[in-house]
Amino acid sequence: MKSSRNALSSSRVLYYILVAMNMMAVRSCARGAVVFVNAHHPKVRRGVFGLLPFRVNHLSAKVSADQSYGAPRNKIDRSLLQIRGGSSSSNPPHSMQPTWRKAYLGVGSNLGNQFENIVNALSQLQSSGDVRLLRTSFLRKTAPMYVTDQPDFLNGAVEVETMLTPLQLLHALKNVEGNLGRDLSGNATRFGPRPVDLDILLFDGFEVQNQDGTAADTISDNNLLPSALTMQTDELEIPHPRMAEREFVLAPLNDMDSEIVHPLLNKTLWDLLSSLRCKSSIGYKRQDVEKATRVLPLPHGGRMLVFNETIIMGILNVTPDSFSDGGKFSDSVESAALQAMQLEKDGARIIDVGGESTRPGAEEVSVDEELRRVLPVIARIREGSDVAISIDTRHSRVAKAAIEAGADIVNDVSGGTHDPNMLSCVASMGVPIILMHMRGNPKTMQAMTNYSENNGVVAGVAHELMERSAAAEAAGIHRWLQVLDPGIGFAKTTDGNLSLLKGADALRKTCDDLPFLFGPSRKGFIGKITDEDDPNERDFGTIAACLAALHSNRDDKDSCTILRVHNVKALKQAILTSFIKALTLNSKPEN
Repeated sequence: MKSSRNALSSSRVLYYILVAMNMMAVRSCARGAVVFVNAHHPKVRRGVFGLLPFRVNHLSAKVSADQSYGAPRNKIDRSLLQIRGGSSSSNPPHSMQPTWRKAYLGVGSNLGNQFENIVNALSQLQSSGDVRLLRTSFLRKTAPMYVTDQPDFLNGAVEVETMLTPLQLLHALKNVEGNLGRDLSGNATRFGPRPVDLDILLFDGFEVQNQDGTAADTISDNNLLPSALTMQTDELEIPHPRMAEREFVLAPLNDMDSEIVHPLLNKTLWDLLSSLRCKSSIGYKRQDVEKATRVLPLPHGGRMLVFNETIIMGILNVTPDSFSDGGKFSDSVESAALQAMQLEKDGARIIDVGGESTRPGAEEVSVDEELRRVLPVIARIREGSDVAISIDTRHSRVAKAAIEAGADIVNDVSGGTHDPNMLSCVASMGVPIILMHMRGNPKTMQAMTNYSENNGVVAGVAHELMERSAAAEAAGIHRWLQVLDPGIGFAKTTDGNLSLLKGADALRKTCDDLPFLFGPSRKGFIGKITDEDDPNERDFGTIAACLAALHSNRDDKDSCTILRVHNVKALKQAILTSFIKALTLNSKPEN
């Protein structure tokens, strides 16, 4: 690490030498600017818009002066721009009009309701209209760095576009932090606890720019270079000087685009994260001794589902006609609540309450009837437990009422297609949603199982799920609140279901490593394979299907999995036992 730090320091020294030389060269020009041109093009992976990064140790500086002063106009070599992938926008000559630029921000909190603090901060930041939120990373629970005697943090990153200059954006971030209670007086402990923390990580740069990161208005086609800004003032340094040593920064940035190239280190974000994790795995001493762990934030008091293990969802159908447990818990609210408590005791971290059967061929029930079935049960469970509750529904009215009654997650088997108001409703409540893949409806879906035009069922389901994810994001449900479900048993043949379980890794990879829920429990394809007609006798096949979905050969990403089953106790035992081999390999033999 010592040599790396020295190299970076030398680069910064060279940076300032070049700046100083240019300032001296243009001292007779009232409107001079510094252009940094990449003189070499190492073979690295391209950035977010196909652009190659600046490389500080191979910079050459050129002076660009306003033509009105009669000075030569030394523009950037256009061949270099073509190699960089073209331009994304331009400024008119002599224009002081602000330009929309993209930036990546780090967001965090370790005091109070952490997720609510982050949401409120982003809302305040956008209130002026000068900043727009484009997309989010996933959220992670991380141990504190530098000052370790404080609560764990909730961390993430967001991509925004802004009309503000870098320094103006910094001041806007500080105003938001102050509004939400952060002590900015200078008396607070550095790196200490804070209700909200907002940092500029990366920022779009210009071909020709001033020292404060603003565009020089001396040329007519001053092109934007994505995430390429490098600047340092007394107030602000971009890129963030400590981002390469922080997994809680690099991991969220990789969620959004792992191919962005650090403009100083000349490495992709994925390379930086891999290097950091590699150093950790071989005993490199880091102050954040715990890995950043993905979480799903929940409403009602700042709770979170932590993906430090496979999450089991227990099924509670309060319907008279569900294919496996129909009628068992539909007549008594108390018996349904007791079953929920038992599922939690057996190891369920989510209780999925459903008031409408969606088995193949099922008839749709009225919204009023669905409400009558589920609301008393949800309220009763919430009285006795803090366990996460999901509402299994296709209707926005039911979703809204269930969340108000104490549920935390909306589980929509239609992926938000059945009710046109569902996505906007969930967005307005700010709660997680599970988007399941299904074609048609329960009465028609089994006639819609042909995926030959989609290159197979795995590719077809992944593509259609990402369309639903994009629709949810467009409605205001950010990715850190989304879970995907391939819809085992819904518009799938037996071979299709098996292909999805076998292709679980491909699904995760194609779907940007969003969390996945798999729900094979007691379904018909297991009965066909095992020749078992009674759904209640299919638990052994269910366990095998669930373990198949857990299989993963990829270590480069977090695998966040939820398994939805009727028999929670049996599955939990199977999952724990399946890790015996791994535990044995990592443990020392006893004497």
